[in-house]
Formats: sequence, C-alpha cells, structure tokens
Amino acid sequence: MRIGCVIMASGKGRRFAGIAGAGRNKLLADAGGMPLVVRTVRSVPAARFEVVVSTRWPEVARVLDGMAPGVPVALHEGGFRSDSVRAGLAAGDTRWDGCLFVPGDQPLVSPASYEALARAFEGDPTRVWRLAWQGAPASPVLFPRACFGALMGLAGKDGGSSLLRTGAMDVSMVEAVRAEELMDVDTPEDLAAVCRALEGMAG
Repeated sequence: MRIGCVIMASGKGRRFAGIAGAGRNKLLADAGGMPLVVRTVRSVPAARFEVVVSTRWPEVARVLDGMAPGVPVALHEGGFRSDSVRAGLAAGDTRWDGCLFVPGDQPLVSPASYEALARAFEGDPTRVWRLAWQGAPASPVLFPRACFGALMGLAGKDGGSSLLRTGAMDVSMVEAVRAEELMDVDTPEDLAAVCRALEGMAG
C-alpha cells in the first residue's frame, strides 16, 4: 500500500509576519537550528510516506532543494488553500492509495504517531484518519483514495477540512503520543513554544 504525504507550505502567515516583521516567511523561520518547513519535512518517515511539498513560495522551494534534497516540490501559482491541495495531490494521485496532509508549520509530530496513522489506514483504508489528542481531532489528516476526486475538485479557500464538515465520510481518530505534537506556528510566541518543546525532546 502506497501512502502519499503532502506538506502544505503555501500559507501567507499574516499573523506571524505582522508581529515578527513585514515580509518574513514563517516557514523559513528558525526552529531549533533549521527552517520550520524543513523540520516538518524531516519529521515525516520517508520509509512510510512518499513526501511532496506543495508551495507557492520560490524561496521555500530553494531552501528545500538545498536542505531536503530528493523531496519533490510542487510549486504552484494560485494563492488559495485549494490550489495547494490540488498541486500536492496531483504529484501522486495516480499511484497513492491514500494521502496524508500535513501543515508545513507543524513540525513536532512523532515517528510513532506517523506510524500509528499509517497502520490505522492500512487496517481500514476506506475512512479518513486524523491525529488527535484526548479525542479532539486535529492535523495531520489521512484521506483515502475515494476522496481524491473531491479533493481535486476543491475551489477557493476550501481545504480538506471542508470535506470533513459535510459529514459524508467516516472519520476516525488516532491519539498522538504527546500533546505537543499538535502544535503549529501562527505567531512568534508559538514558534518559541515549539523551540522549547524541541529542546525538551532533545533532552
């Protein structure tokens, strides 16, 4: 069974840039010694998932080319979330049995949690699987092939979460190993919290 993984790295990060300084791309902010998006890419077990980064930022593509060589980048022009979904999924939709969507600013998901998502999907590849903490659903989200048509048909600001809200598909949860894994970065304070978590994990 082949499972793709699209790293969503096209957001504007307005809240982060507005606080940290105009023009600063949060995906390239330092997260424990490497750019945030690179840390997220490296957190995904390559032996388990076929990783593709979907981005509209040439500077992100350049950094990944140097620091994550061999990881394909789907560079797209559209500015909506749906554009990023379609560009990433198109990179492997003909060969994947399922696709995991991971926010580019969520670098703390553990190998054990990624493995649990993959195993759950292999056990039942007909439903959507979401990482959760204490029963509260979050990201990443793993969609089965049956959802690919609907994902490719998204438009405007809609992302995969818009499909989940319809209630038209069965969704199950996989508990994360630690609460910190669900952290993403919207503000410089969030980034500082992620860096502290990384230090704790290293210790």
